[in-house]
Amino acid sequence: MPQRLALLCIVLLPFAGATAQESAPVSRAECSFNPDAFAPPERVWRRLSRQAELVAPAGRRRAVVQPPEVIVPKNFIDEEVFGKMQADGIRWTVPASDEEFLRRVHLDLTGQIPSAAKTKEFLADTRSDKRDRLVDELMGSEEFVDRWTVWFGDLVQNVQISSNINMGGAGRNAYYAFIRESLRTRKPYDQMVRELIAGSGGQNTAGPANYWVRQIQTNGPIHDTWDNLSAHTGEKFLGLPLNCLSCHNGVGHLEQVNTGLVRRTREDFWKNAAFFAQDYHRPQRDPATNRVEWFVEPVVANTPRVPRGYVLNTTQGNKTPRQAVAGQSSTVEPAFFLSGAVPGEGETRRQAFARILTAHPQFARATANYIWKEIFGLGIVEPADSFDLLRQDPATLAPGATLQPTHPKLITRLAESFSGSGFDLRALLKTIVVSNTYQLSSIYTPGEWNETWTPYYARRYPRRMLAESVLDSIVRATGVALPRMTLQGNLTVQRAMELPDPTEPRGALGQTLNAFGRGDRDGTERSREGSIVQALTMLNDSFVTTRVRNSGNSTVQRTLTATRDPGTIADELYLATLSRWPTAEERAMAIAQLSSGDIVRKTEDLQYALLNRLEFLYY
Repeated sequence: MPQRLALLCIVLLPFAGATAQESAPVSRAECSFNPDAFAPPERVWRRLSRQAELVAPAGRRRAVVQPPEVIVPKNFIDEEVFGKMQADGIRWTVPASDEEFLRRVHLDLTGQIPSAAKTKEFLADTRSDKRDRLVDELMGSEEFVDRWTVWFGDLVQNVQISSNINMGGAGRNAYYAFIRESLRTRKPYDQMVRELIAGSGGQNTAGPANYWVRQIQTNGPIHDTWDNLSAHTGEKFLGLPLNCLSCHNGVGHLEQVNTGLVRRTREDFWKNAAFFAQDYHRPQRDPATNRVEWFVEPVVANTPRVPRGYVLNTTQGNKTPRQAVAGQSSTVEPAFFLSGAVPGEGETRRQAFARILTAHPQFARATANYIWKEIFGLGIVEPADSFDLLRQDPATLAPGATLQPTHPKLITRLAESFSGSGFDLRALLKTIVVSNTYQLSSIYTPGEWNETWTPYYARRYPRRMLAESVLDSIVRATGVALPRMTLQGNLTVQRAMELPDPTEPRGALGQTLNAFGRGDRDGTERSREGSIVQALTMLNDSFVTTRVRNSGNSTVQRTLTATRDPGTIADELYLATLSRWPTAEERAMAIAQLSSGDIVRKTEDLQYALLNRLEFLYY
């Protein structure tokens, strides 16, 4: 252990300051459920900026390298982003190296670091279009499907057990299978969302029915469930925080939060919720398993205790009383929140709602912004789930009001490109990751970094890997696979990114994942923030320490079987762990360590030290 600690000190020396300071600006202690909900965007900018300054120089010592004066736009993203920087006198940094880009795009698109073999192949490739080729290759992989199934599962909060409903393993798995298969077969995103909103049937066999089941509120009238569905749909697919309106009008409550919702009323919200009010849910016990399965289906004549519409007759449950006022009908008819559109002839209410919502421009805008935030860590509109519709267009902005999007033309062009592609998620992602904006380095080289430049995207903002990516990347780096995991509902997986929700697996492996902030898709959101617990996990968890041993066909064992040359060992471990060749200084230090004693133990120590670099967890 003393030798291992000595090597750690040498390898981690550039990171000592960053490690000690890192937790302060990114601690979750100052926030509750959603640290950025209704918060000014400056808070997000500050956190990303400070983390970039702490983490990016750790990967490479800051070099005085001047970026190109002119960036030739790869697409409209570059026109908008670099055009704004040029107009405002902001200097962008240098383009990312092939090593930096390779690791970044692998983690963003697949949630996995590249293999050592892939790293060698890519770095040796001299073709000018190799980055675009790599993007296409990654988007065609099963790892891409798994990684974006996790993203969508987070968005719609697919989880077996939540505070309001127990969906069960079978229901959760059916929902997961629908999401994964939709992404695998490249189903248009608008179609996928329509199928969810209008989904019916038994939850254990009809995956889309779980969109409804997830929002069931069992301790109140069915109106509570309809309200949940209305608010959930507004937030996840329109980026609008409608839940406030389910209990009270906007006036007197939302003036400091969202000016676009101030003049909206509970009646507007009820009309939106009324699209769900000719369907209901019922439990049915499966005699074979003795478990309850929820069924979602249209209301039929004479169904006891279930209204055929949104009737204002409730005085209990999770909302303030729903009562008609003078001159108002006691039955609320459906009308879409943003346009007042109503069902067409021959449509069920939910089919109409799904059609109207996905055809509205805000659907494309909200989705494009969610995807942009997932890639960059910062939405063009912040918070991403709180669009203020009166602050989107410079031409109609009220006097004294401030624009919400940092790049109003860019969010519009992204949305138009997304809808114009037939709502192809891969096309949207490719547009983003092939841009020069995405391919800037995380190290800012023109001079001293200014925190106020954060919303300009003048550099990459490095972030910690997703919790699942941490485990899968340790597995890939060390070559020691996870055992196959059998989950609730008889689902078997072997990679963390294949897990259908964050309640599994149980035990030590689940605790390791939880340490890296995977959340619970209910009361605790996913977090990419660092913590002392994560540092201690990387240093002490047997998941890490046993995988760097000279056994079990590990990377260490295969490397030592192939060579005992210290320089070659250093090269192979850097490629496998950090997806790059060591610098001359790093290589010399590694050779000195590897040559000074038991080479087996020193090789184990070297990979252990590399796994504990900030550069491994942050990208």
